[in-house]
Amino acid sequence: MTLRLLVLLAVAVISAVLPTAAPAQDNVLNVGKYGQLATYDPHAGGLDSMWWTLNNFYESLVDLNDDINGLRPVLATAWQMSPDGKTWTFTLRSGVKFNDGTPFDAAAVKFSVERAQALKKAASLYVKPIAKVETPKPTTVVFQLDKPNNAFLAGLRFLLIVSPTAVRANDKGGDSAEGWLRDHTAGTGPYTLERWEPNIIHVAKKNPQYWRGWPAGKFTTLNLRHIYEPETQRLMIEKGELDIAENVTNDTLPALKRNTDLTVYEKAGTTLMVTFLNTQGGPTKDIRVRQALHHLWNQEAFNAITGNAANPGPLYAPLLGRAWKMENPYPYNPARAKQLLAEAGYPNGGFQLRYQSQKGDADKRAIFEIFQAELSKLNIGLELFDDTWPALVKRATDWGATRDAGTVVHMFGYFRPMFIPTPYDFLFSMYHSDAYPTKGGRNFTYYTNPEYDRLVNESMVTLDAAREQRQLRQAAELLWKDAAVVVNGRIVDKIVTRKDVKGFIYEGDRISYRYWDMSRER
Repeated sequence: MTLRLLVLLAVAVISAVLPTAAPAQDNVLNVGKYGQLATYDPHAGGLDSMWWTLNNFYESLVDLNDDINGLRPVLATAWQMSPDGKTWTFTLRSGVKFNDGTPFDAAAVKFSVERAQALKKAASLYVKPIAKVETPKPTTVVFQLDKPNNAFLAGLRFLLIVSPTAVRANDKGGDSAEGWLRDHTAGTGPYTLERWEPNIIHVAKKNPQYWRGWPAGKFTTLNLRHIYEPETQRLMIEKGELDIAENVTNDTLPALKRNTDLTVYEKAGTTLMVTFLNTQGGPTKDIRVRQALHHLWNQEAFNAITGNAANPGPLYAPLLGRAWKMENPYPYNPARAKQLLAEAGYPNGGFQLRYQSQKGDADKRAIFEIFQAELSKLNIGLELFDDTWPALVKRATDWGATRDAGTVVHMFGYFRPMFIPTPYDFLFSMYHSDAYPTKGGRNFTYYTNPEYDRLVNESMVTLDAAREQRQLRQAAELLWKDAAVVVNGRIVDKIVTRKDVKGFIYEGDRISYRYWDMSRER
């Protein structure tokens, strides 16, 4: 059976399972997604929950501006920092309501901070610096920090505000409504979750309480459909069954660009593609094996297959200065890789590694295949684990708790955009020892280096901007030298929309969308 026939059959199955999409309706937006959530709770889930719900179901005090190089006000209208960097005062937007009709105010902000801190999941990393929340009046909230924190303001992008009334009404046995909020929403955003069928579809309806209102033409219904295969997304957007396809491959772009019914966005955003190497388990615990894997990475082959580009370092490099660049300490050099493996006790290979990849991600599949081909030449096997994102996170997190040699994943493919406009978004959240997955972070390499942690910690609290930048650059260089993560490149995002969908705002990655800003051209 041909691949083309298999894809056509997949489209037929999806069309039978999901609600009929064609003909397109003015108030309905159909989006092809390949990411998956474990929960809609903005305080109990991982970064993926906050990333998915931000701007659509829940809102924050601040968010990325349209140029993704700074912050814009959302639920806050103004803010100021004290000279010692430890007191932040925010003026809140008046007249905002949650989707349950209750008012947004300073008490709701305080409630959300304390709930996020208590649940100790990903959201807690961003509010951990807060020692005390004061609410002198409904439109003013004051955060008292125990010490200055240079990531604090930007990190408030991921303090998503939830209705205290909804949480209290749906608390079951002291769970802070965590069970109810898994598949319900209680935010100030433009949409409310109506139905969620995991791995199939999320249906959202407009929040009639939304403070920006509902001008004519706005999409009042969202169908967010899980479609893992890029070819299936391509066929469905060509047929008009999708309005947005977020997962298409480089080789399909020429035909998509020729289609006059479509708009193709091809942008090099802020997204870094890396392979985490497990520094605490299996052969990759040895730095020489990790260095060898770096020397086996063929960047040119990856770029040719995917249309992506090289990235000069283990973060979105412009965050450390537009003119600053890092030299790759381990360029492609299979001969040097073989030598390092011999020094590590593997002159003839003879071992197996596991690579973990998100289902439907063509870029990660290409990374796996490039590594697999290079490793096979050295008599080293590479096994693929391909699953949904929540399942991958759970496997890596569970391993961090047990350190079971039988379940260790040695290589973890991961893409990460700039969530907040600060180097700490990468250098803390992805690599600091306080950001292990078991602590809500994304340090899937379980990298631990006291000198690295010291550099990041000290830079975070200094009020000397030059010292901060100098220490962060040192930390980035140290991390790459320690070979904890293979930098696979900077993603060139490929997003396709129907031509009549207007108002698309590029958020620096191919996953984040502000649906309320879009409309269908009449």
